[in-house]
Amino acid sequence: MITPLLLAVQLAAQDTSRLTLADAVRRALASQPAVAFARENRAAAAASVGEARAPLFPRVSASYGVNESKIGSLVYPLSGINPLDPPLFNRTVSQGALALGYTLFDFGGRTSLVRFARADAALDATSAATISRVANAYLRVLTTRGILDAEERQLAALRAEASRIAQLEAQGKAAHVEVLRLAAQVSRSRADQVGTGAQLEVAVRDLAQLVALPVDTVRLLAPVRLADTTLADRATLVASAESSSPDVAQAQRAAEAAGAGVGVARASLLPQLGLSAAYMENGHSFTGYRPYWSAGLQLTYPIFTGGSRLNAIRRNEATARAATEQLRGARMAAEQSVDVAMATVAAARATVEALVTAVAQSEEVERIRLLSLQVGSGTETDYLDAEAQLLANRASLVEARHAEIAARVELARVTGVLSPEWMARVLGQ
Repeated sequence: MITPLLLAVQLAAQDTSRLTLADAVRRALASQPAVAFARENRAAAAASVGEARAPLFPRVSASYGVNESKIGSLVYPLSGINPLDPPLFNRTVSQGALALGYTLFDFGGRTSLVRFARADAALDATSAATISRVANAYLRVLTTRGILDAEERQLAALRAEASRIAQLEAQGKAAHVEVLRLAAQVSRSRADQVGTGAQLEVAVRDLAQLVALPVDTVRLLAPVRLADTTLADRATLVASAESSSPDVAQAQRAAEAAGAGVGVARASLLPQLGLSAAYMENGHSFTGYRPYWSAGLQLTYPIFTGGSRLNAIRRNEATARAATEQLRGARMAAEQSVDVAMATVAAARATVEALVTAVAQSEEVERIRLLSLQVGSGTETDYLDAEAQLLANRASLVEARHAEIAARVELARVTGVLSPEWMARVLGQ
C-alpha cells in the first residue's frame, strides 16, 4: 500500500526512481507535437523577418547568355556609324552582365513590411498551455492516488471488522443484522475503490501520453508542494497579465501586424524612387568582348489600378481597428482571469487551512475512540467511524493542497510567468 502523500514528501523527494513534475514538464515540452509545431512556426516567422528585410538592401544579379540567329545580329551595341569601323555582325553573339538595383525611397513601404513580419513572429501560448496541462495531469494522478490510498485503508478496516463480527455471530454474541450492515459497507467501500482505481488509470494514461513515457513509468510520482506561498497584490498581477499574458501577447502582436499592414498599403499610394546600374560585355569568341555600362534613376508611380490600392487601405484599416478591439478585449479578459484565479487560490488556501484543523481534530477523535475501545467503554463501530473520518479528511487535505497548486499554476499562466523556471522556484519536490 502506498504511503500517504502528505506524510511522505521528504522521503519521496529523495527517491530518484519517481518521475518529478520538472522532468514531466521537460519531457512534454520536448515531445508534444503542438509544441514542436509552434516551435517551427516561430522559426518560420523569424525567417520571414529576414525575408522582409531583404528589400532594404541592394539587389545584385549576374547573367550570361549566348544567342544563335539565322541571319546574324550585332556583336557590339551601336554607339554611332563610322565608315572606317563598320558594325560587326555574327550569327553567334554572347553577352555577360552584372546588374545592380536599389530602391532609394518608397515612403516607408519596406520598413512597414519588416514591422509586419516582426509582428507575425509572436511567441504563442503553446508552451505555457502545455506546462499547465502537464501540471494538472500530474496533480490529478497524485490526488486520485491519495484518495485511493484512503479508500484502501478504510476497506481493510471494514473487512477486519466484518470478520470479527462474523466470528462473534458464530459464537452467538452478535446479531446477524450487524453482519449485514458491515457487508453492505464493505461492498460500498469496494465499489468506491474500484471507481477511484479506474479514474487513476485514466489519469495515469493521460499523463503518460503527455510526457511520452510508458504507463508503468508514471504510476509512482514524486509529491509536489508549494515552496513559495507568497502572492503579489492584485494590481501587480493585473499589470503582469496585461503585459505578459500569452493571450494578450498574441492579441498585441496581431494589432502590431495590422498596423504595419496599413503602412504597407498606404505606401502603395506614393511613388517609388529606384537606382539601377549594369556592367555588360558583348562579343564573340573570335572577335573578343567589348565592355560597356549603364546607370539610371527611375521614378515609378502607378496612375490607375482600378481602386485596388484604396480598397486595400480600407481593408487594412478595418483589420487594424478590429485587432485593436481584440487587444482591448484580451486585456479585459486577462484582468477577469486574474480575479478568478486569485479567488480560486484564496478559496483553496482557506480549504487547506480548514482541513489542517479538521485532520488534527480527527486524529484526536480517533485517539480517544481507540482509548475508549481499549478500556472497554467504546465500540469498534465508533472507532471505525473515527478512523474513516480521519482518512477522508487526510485525503481531502491532499486534494485541497493539490487544488491550491493547480490554482497557482493557472494564475501564473494568465499572468504570463508560467515556465519551467517558475515551476522550479515556486514548487518543491
